[in-house]
Amino acid sequence: PSSRLDATRIIVPLGCLYTPLKATEGLQLVEYEPVSCKARDCQAVLNPYCYVDFQSKTWTCPFCLQRNHFPPHYAEHISEQNLPAELLQMYTTIEYIIPQVMCSPPIFLLVLDIALLEEELESAKDSLQQSLAMMPQNALVGFITFGAMCYVHELA
Repeated sequence: PSSRLDATRIIVPLGCLYTPLKATEGLQLVEYEPVSCKARDCQAVLNPYCYVDFQSKTWTCPFCLQRNHFPPHYAEHISEQNLPAELLQMYTTIEYIIPQVMCSPPIFLLVLDIALLEEELESAKDSLQQSLAMMPQNALVGFITFGAMCYVHELA
């Protein structure tokens, strides 16, 4: 939605598809903390879909439409010709390398439609087991299954 009013009128829920641990060619690595939206319930990260006002050195979150000021080290250098990696269209996926003391364990949320044929369900189970085996030991994992009912499972 392009405005708060349009967001309140939306009928179909928004969604996204995220594939954890997917190998990505040309993945941009940056060694600093991400710039996050300051809205209390948002915390989205600066990305190429944000509107940037170079005059006032602010950016608008495309999710909650909150206007945010750039941190000082961004504001003094940012211009239409000098953009950080987060704002370049070729880097819609960025991996941040931040100090270990600041990192929380990775979180994975797996969603599975269980209204499948038996052989498809077996194939999905095998894929899930492979994915779980590749995850770090300290990962937090949630699992949602849905068919006639929806269930939320916490995997310890």
